[in-house]
Parts: sequence; C-alpha cells; structure tokens
Amino acid sequence: MLKNRIIITLLVILTGMVSAQAEVAENTVEVMLVNPLDDERGYCLDIAGGQGKNAPVEKGLQAHTCYNYTGSILEDQGFDKALINSGQLYIPYFNVCMSASSINVGEAMTLSQCSDQDTQKFELNTSGQLVSIVNPQLCVTVSKTEKKEGRGGSPVHVMRPVSLQMCESTNNAYQIWEINSLVNQ
Repeated sequence: MLKNRIIITLLVILTGMVSAQAEVAENTVEVMLVNPLDDERGYCLDIAGGQGKNAPVEKGLQAHTCYNYTGSILEDQGFDKALINSGQLYIPYFNVCMSASSINVGEAMTLSQCSDQDTQKFELNTSGQLVSIVNPQLCVTVSKTEKKEGRGGSPVHVMRPVSLQMCESTNNAYQIWEINSLVNQ
C-alpha cells in the first residue's frame, strides 16, 4: 500500500514537472529579425560570447544565427513571451533583461538585472519594430556593416552587433522583428 502511494506521488510530481516544462517551453520565444539577410537560418537576439547555458551575460546582446533549425530554442536566445508583450525583454534562464546604457542613438544592447528603468522598456510595435517605449523613434537595429563568423555550425554561424538607431524605412531589413515560438510548428 505504501509502495503504491509512493508511486502515485512520484507520478503526480513528474506530471507536474512535465506540465511546468511545457509551460516554460510555450512561453519561451525567439526574437527574430524578419529579413534573414545573408543567413537563411535568420538572425535572433542572442547573448554575445557564448552558447546556451554558458553564455556570459556581461557581454550583452547581439544578432546571431537562430538556433531554431536545431529544433529548440537555446537558453541564450529564449525570451519570456508574456513579458515582451508587457514591454520587457526578459531572458528567464539567466534572470536578466535587455537594457541600454542610455536611450540614445548608437547605444549597444546590454543585459542587466530586471528593473523598472526606462532603459529596459521596449515594445514590439505594430510595424514589427522593437522600439524604446521612452523614445519610440529609436529602434533595436542589427548592424548593416559589422559581421563576423563564429566557430560552430554548418554552415558557420554569423553574428552582428545590435544597437539603438533611428527608426527609418530604409533600415527595415535591419529593424523589423517577429516573435518565433517552436510550440505547435
């Protein structure tokens, strides 16, 4: 009798864990540039300088080859969908939010502890631009000119810096983003 209760308890716990993992997966999304530019796998916001669980948050964000072609969203590219919809780009695995040092043209996108600071308030507007809520004329923008190849992937992964730049229709290829979920694809 005790053995059956233990087994049932374990099944309930495991079912809850699977349910929680499914909920996390459902709420974890990539922030992906709509135009794939020069990489058919596309570019996603990504923690610079590492991959997955080993990414160093102090290096900030970059645009990097999306990992969705592997069938999963890695920890360093996974954002909380609900918080994006409420104005904050939160990476749950690392418990950090996308930030800028200031809301000015040219500022690189960094990562820091989440707060209610203006430097962490961003909105994916109806045009697909990821804009500063405080200054909606500034868009999170992938570099047109700076690009480097990584050490992995086949073909090799590609990275580009991201910064705040003026929102302009001539930059649409570098400024229009979408939310990509692997659930139910």
